[in-house]
Amino acid sequence: MFRSRPPTGAFMVFALALLGPGCRGGCSRAPKAARPAAGMLAWFPAETQIVVAVDFARLRATPLWARLGPLATSNPQDKAQLDDVTRRTGFDPLRQIDSLVVAFPEEARDGGAMGLVLRGSGLDEARLVAYVRDQVSKQGDDLFSFRRAGRTLWATRKDPTAAGFFVDKRTFVFGAGGWAEKMAELAETGAPSGAETNLPLVNLIERAGVRNPIWAAAIVPAATRAMLAADPALASGAGVNRMALGIEVGAGAGVGVGVGVGVGVGVGLKAKLVADLATRQQAERMTAEVRNAILGAKKSPQVLLMGVGPYLDGITARAVDVSAEIVVGLTGPQVADLVERLRALLSLARQAAIPGFPHP
Repeated sequence: MFRSRPPTGAFMVFALALLGPGCRGGCSRAPKAARPAAGMLAWFPAETQIVVAVDFARLRATPLWARLGPLATSNPQDKAQLDDVTRRTGFDPLRQIDSLVVAFPEEARDGGAMGLVLRGSGLDEARLVAYVRDQVSKQGDDLFSFRRAGRTLWATRKDPTAAGFFVDKRTFVFGAGGWAEKMAELAETGAPSGAETNLPLVNLIERAGVRNPIWAAAIVPAATRAMLAADPALASGAGVNRMALGIEVGAGAGVGVGVGVGVGVGVGLKAKLVADLATRQQAERMTAEVRNAILGAKKSPQVLLMGVGPYLDGITARAVDVSAEIVVGLTGPQVADLVERLRALLSLARQAAIPGFPHP
């Protein structure tokens, strides 16, 4: 739903070095953290409207990671590149990235504005910068530095509007579309700053659950609502003002979510999406449309042939005041099956053999 022009230049190179090639209304509130997103919101400008976070440290502590991790190195070329990054920089993206938070303003498509905060261990600025400089030189580009608010920012000549800086050996901050300079000027202090002063967004993040390994929150842009209103098939979504998503992973994560989801079935997954609308009637209409879509899918021959019918039993929808709550719960065996399907899809993609998808 929310799309922005992907930043190029410095972002892609730093992402390669740090992330590695394999990383291609009302509801009950989660327990409040001392500071939302462990203080990382303070690095983003106050105009932040959309935030997405992945806590890799928590994911690595779940049995699911044992299945997902090998996907990143299943391709020999990707594994060789990851090994090269680790050897030359001393940084292993798969083992040393602890968390990643990405943020956007209301209308990121116009200027490509976005921000990213990565936390991990062993971020050696000198070695990482040397690696990035070598990589961009192979593309006929050059890396340069400049100072802002007492910090050293790194960018490429071809895309100087995207830059990043190292706060310390555990934190790397990146911004594009003018956000790099803004983020450099924001200080991580004991008092709220930056996006932490955006109270509606902070409330959404708390509802999403910052203790979940994956969460997202968004104050839906007016342009997006207008686009949805113009499409009869998506018109019900035009009334959504705010959204919060939280994904739990681990044994028993899907307890009490829906039919077929139980306790102690291995690695489970529970995703909860909360959409705030203007009225209770709109919330009820949206949940009714979700239920009807599920019933229709269960009768679809294509869905039955794909063998995903049982997954639909784990989807529930209900209206709570002016909010529509949609919950997806998967048992351990279902999650394992989905990972295997993903593994097969990646294998087909590398062979340019996905049915119905032409090779670029």
